[in-house]
Amino acid sequence: MKKIFLPIVLLTCSLGLLQAQNDTMYIMRQGRVISKHKVAEVDSIVFPAVTKPIVNLYITTVLIPAGTFTMGSPISEVSRLSDETQHQVTLSAFKMSKYETTNAQFAAFLNAKSIGSNGRYAAGEYPTQALIYTDYDFGLNYFNSEWAPKAGYENTPVIFVTWYGAAEFATYAGGRLPTEAEWEYACRANTTKPFNTGNCLTDAQANYNWGIPYSTCTNNNNTYPGKTQSVGAYAANAFGLYNMHGNVLEWCNDWYGDYPTTAQTNPTGIATGSSSRVIRGGSWGYFAEYCRSAIRYGSAPGHFSNYIGFRIVLAL
Repeated sequence: MKKIFLPIVLLTCSLGLLQAQNDTMYIMRQGRVISKHKVAEVDSIVFPAVTKPIVNLYITTVLIPAGTFTMGSPISEVSRLSDETQHQVTLSAFKMSKYETTNAQFAAFLNAKSIGSNGRYAAGEYPTQALIYTDYDFGLNYFNSEWAPKAGYENTPVIFVTWYGAAEFATYAGGRLPTEAEWEYACRANTTKPFNTGNCLTDAQANYNWGIPYSTCTNNNNTYPGKTQSVGAYAANAFGLYNMHGNVLEWCNDWYGDYPTTAQTNPTGIATGSSSRVIRGGSWGYFAEYCRSAIRYGSAPGHFSNYIGFRIVLAL
């Protein structure tokens, strides 16, 4: 007696009926017999589990060239914070996603992994942690056993995503979250001013709270959108990256901690002693000063907010 391992096929009869019909079992695909076996020779039939294929997430990347830059901010920078200690950093080249990860992209990942309404991925690296939470304003909703963006917000950045969710998505996409050094280097794009746009960040350059511009800067429009906008909104920086200032804060891979004071090469942050992961970039609700290239924040990896999203780094 033997077991038969079957692909996805159509069995039109039971074994009992097949035995009544000349003791032969026919295996068919699309109406055509592809195999047949004597029923007396068959011990059992095993159907393999059907797994969902990796979906195309349509992630566009930009090559960020290798280089050396001064990370942090000078003491003279207006609104500078004490944790922005300047130090030299040298980085190897890397590829970064051109846009922040969208609601549509993250929903495709969740559905491909059959992640339910609790947002947990049992087979992932963080099985007990929620990757995402429902947001009815401009995020993702769980309905009829699937995740979907709120209508009209498919191309806005995913929000209510935890660090665990960002990390799991990055792995699924074949990449990782950027280090804090990579993020700042990519944001600055060879600039040294408070913003990659210069000394000011105007209402025409980023999605933030336009009512509070930076330092002595002014805006033409002080009534800001009050929500996320398309990941392709506003002009890209010199590296071709969009929304490195404002729209949403972005998770980085590093644990939050004090900067070193000596030169570093491809730093990955502190190894221990912190309960917070780094987030960078400012958001749609932040004042301009909180969107500076050098400003940094720390947050518990399980935290979620409509202010926080992410982008990823892919291998060269």
